[in-house]
Amino acid sequence: MSQPPAWDGHRAFRVIRKVPESGTVTSFYLAPEDGGALAPFRPGQHIGIKLDVPGQFVPVMRSYTLSDSPAQADHYRLSIKREPAPADAPDAEPGLASNFMHDHVAEGSVVELLAPGGDFVLRPEGKGPVVLLAGGIGCTPLVSMLAAIADAGSGRDVWFIHGVRNGAEQAFGDFVRGLAARHPNIHVHLRYSRPGADDVGGRDYDSTGHVDMELLQSLLPGPSPQFFLCGAVPFMKSLYQGLVGWGVDPFQINYEFFGPASELTGEAASPAAPEPVPGAAADEVHKVTFRRSGVELMWTPTAGSLLDLAEANGVMADFVCREGRCHTCLNRVAEGNFTYFRDGVFPPMSDDEILICSARPTSDLVLDL
Repeated sequence: MSQPPAWDGHRAFRVIRKVPESGTVTSFYLAPEDGGALAPFRPGQHIGIKLDVPGQFVPVMRSYTLSDSPAQADHYRLSIKREPAPADAPDAEPGLASNFMHDHVAEGSVVELLAPGGDFVLRPEGKGPVVLLAGGIGCTPLVSMLAAIADAGSGRDVWFIHGVRNGAEQAFGDFVRGLAARHPNIHVHLRYSRPGADDVGGRDYDSTGHVDMELLQSLLPGPSPQFFLCGAVPFMKSLYQGLVGWGVDPFQINYEFFGPASELTGEAASPAAPEPVPGAAADEVHKVTFRRSGVELMWTPTAGSLLDLAEANGVMADFVCREGRCHTCLNRVAEGNFTYFRDGVFPPMSDDEILICSARPTSDLVLDL
């Protein structure tokens, strides 16, 4: 269940430290500009950031995971990977926000943050063994979880298993190995798919290849632990289905995945109708036009949010949090009216902008999507 946001809207934070973690990942340590206290967060949660990027007509909104332990009460830490142009489209633009953060946000810079949120969380005080499976930059929420377990003084067995290309891209390797050295219940395994010339097995990494079920079965006592997964879609899809095939209860597999769950599980999407959107009359019907996509659809309360309606009918829309906080799903309203039905939504500044992940129409609606 989502928690109410710790503060309304955006809050100014100053970068107090900027630390390279690898050749591609940099950490930004952020403290409140007003000198006030930090709001607590739960390990695994993310935070929205607003950036004023030159050449962009509107602020750039992104969501990044908090990568430090909640016990660090004087700062938030965001660990951001520089995103190049896609390998299959080298002429495309590289990641706008990540490159701006790396190249233009320095110690002393001020950025604006939304309050922490998200439901991909671990209870450090929980009981029983836990396995943290990370692929690439998907390590950030799991590093927060691992550090939180250590800071809580928990004796539960925990395995942190991270797959990455090589040492040039490995973030937090020394940090997690240090935790394992100080806490006998923490076990770390780093696997490189393509070790570099300077990478030394047994020092920098523990094995070569991709993180797969053969590796997990060789390291873990069995399928009974609680599992947390975060990484690229192929990584998560392979491991989720492999874990279920090994006998892991699907309810024991927690994941951060932005897309239809059926894509991850390999199961057909459930044909059952979703729960009606709260606050809408049972017989309410509105026409929704996705103008740039050239699609007209009829919305009813069982269609869910406007994002749900778009996804179910092949209209592609950007999104991350699905909670109305990160603003990734922001679109423009050409005609019509709408309302938000989720708690904790941070509305856009302009009345003609909408967060489709958390909104429903209250009249016929035309979106610039």
